[in-house]
Amino acid sequence: MQEESTFTPQPLVESDAVSWWSWRPGMRPLRAFLFGGLLSLLALFLLVNGAATLIAGILDSSAAPLRVPAVVTGQSRDVLGSPQLVLRPEQRGFPSTITLVVSRATANALARGSVVSIDYAPHQHTPYALENGEQRYVLPGASASGNLWQTLALLLFGLLLLPYPSLLSFWGWRDLRTGRVYQRSAVVVALRTARQTTTRTPGLLPRTTNIWHGVALQMEDPSTPTPKILTFAIQQELHAQLQRGMRAEVTYSPALHHLYTLKVLHDSAK
Repeated sequence: MQEESTFTPQPLVESDAVSWWSWRPGMRPLRAFLFGGLLSLLALFLLVNGAATLIAGILDSSAAPLRVPAVVTGQSRDVLGSPQLVLRPEQRGFPSTITLVVSRATANALARGSVVSIDYAPHQHTPYALENGEQRYVLPGASASGNLWQTLALLLFGLLLLPYPSLLSFWGWRDLRTGRVYQRSAVVVALRTARQTTTRTPGLLPRTTNIWHGVALQMEDPSTPTPKILTFAIQQELHAQLQRGMRAEVTYSPALHHLYTLKVLHDSAK
């Protein structure tokens, strides 16, 4: 769909007043739909996992542990030097051997051949303590309710990650579903070149430079008293042809503001 507007001369916005930041990323609709959808699914996975872990932790904090008999078959140390116990559970449905990080006092108290019970959280199925007779040894950093900070981190990260990718995917879906494009006349009010230079270690990789070219256009819309400014990423060749004050005809997607074409009009101001 094409929308045309009548040209009405308006004072140009100063170049310094142009804001180059925008919620609209200018991505292609299909790419935005796929990229935003994948990030949204990841965020939903984190939220569901965090919520399920939080509920299970609340239930496990007030429930009796699942006690699994086991025998200590050996001791070892992890990469950080913390003591570990190697245990052989004697109940079906569990691995033949498991290795648990324990405190030094627990490692000294439970020698090879000791008969213990492993306390599992009934809903999360994670071990958090060992029992030997009347003695109970809590595993470092473990509890019946699980790790609350990790659960909250999952929820927080999911909440932070979900909104914008969902919006990005929605914009892409809307542009794809409607198939609409806007065709407007506009005036170039500013041009920008952003350089991002990365310096590598001398002798390994050379210095790399990424250059981004952009144009700010003042839309010619007589129905709005305030000039509407849109910014687009453009190719270097097109950037070299444009000047402030030139009139152009642009075609772009309504939701994502992806620029399809930019054509300089012959009656551009010199």
